[in-house]
Amino acid sequence: MNAQQQRKNTAVAVTIIVLVLLAVLGIALFFLMQKKPGTATPSPSPAPSASPSPQASPTPTPAAGNVKLLGVHTVIRHDTLWWISDKWYKDPVLWPSIYEINKTEIRDPDLIYPGQKFDIPALNGSVGNLSPEDKTLLSQGYLEAYRVYKEKGRQDAADYKRTGDKLAK
Repeated sequence: MNAQQQRKNTAVAVTIIVLVLLAVLGIALFFLMQKKPGTATPSPSPAPSASPSPQASPTPTPAAGNVKLLGVHTVIRHDTLWWISDKWYKDPVLWPSIYEINKTEIRDPDLIYPGQKFDIPALNGSVGNLSPEDKTLLSQGYLEAYRVYKEKGRQDAADYKRTGDKLAK
């Protein structure tokens, strides 16, 4: 092999090594930029920390103060309240009950983050067979979602109000 061909091969090898190093660096930066558990989420209004500390438990709302719990769910990447509700209740439509008792930790029901821990209230039935207390909790969750979605300008916000009002009766 002549010297010129050897220099070309060396240049190609160096280029490949540099590209691999840049790819590894890019992947590392991607994971470093991901939401880390225990870090605060940005909030448009001053409020308590958006993520619970490991020792802190979510403060329930007054209506949810006497709610029995099924357990605690730790959010993982790609979780949604809909999916969490489906997992725990086998009924995703009950997600506002989870939102309601954890709303001090959740600013927007569409935005939850890995590492957050949510209390899961025990419900006594399904949507068609809820106790009055469960209906109240679910109604409050739907009405709170309505408030947030109305502020965001969502077209379907009124649907959440109708559902909350219907459950309140």
